[in-house]
Amino acid sequence: MFSTAQIDRLEACARVLDPPARVVMTGSVPPEAVAAIRRGAGDGVEVLVVGTGEVASVEGSIDLLFIGPAAPYSVAAELFARWSGRVAPGGLLFVYGAFATPPLTVALLRAIGVSRAWRYFGREGALAEYVRADLTHGERVLDAMAQLAQLAYFTRRMARRRFMRGHV
Repeated sequence: MFSTAQIDRLEACARVLDPPARVVMTGSVPPEAVAAIRRGAGDGVEVLVVGTGEVASVEGSIDLLFIGPAAPYSVAAELFARWSGRVAPGGLLFVYGAFATPPLTVALLRAIGVSRAWRYFGREGALAEYVRADLTHGERVLDAMAQLAQLAYFTRRMARRRFMRGHV
């Protein structure tokens, strides 16, 4: 379930896209996310909700990519491998389930977290935002530290889940 802050963040980011921008949403995309992006996107901004294997059907670059949670690691890793390289420089990547679900978090950190092509911008709950950029070595170190700081949230979330399973 999306929080008001997460919905507002998606809507605001879609609002600043200039036509002919393209938004692609893939993975398990929650209806609230689609609605927020569509509300924010202006005329001339194309919003596509596509299956994980439909990368070939989307031509050209992507200005905003939303990746929803993927259950097994292999699916999550495939999502990042197929889609992240299509985002234009300065474009945005939103990952829902980041630092919340183990398979997606591991795939995210392996593909995006260690890449010099992505800057970690922040997180609102389980919604992480990255910006396509060309990072220097020093920026990569600072970026890695910012992402590692999020692992405390991840650990608390996993501990809470295990505790709740044992008390239900």
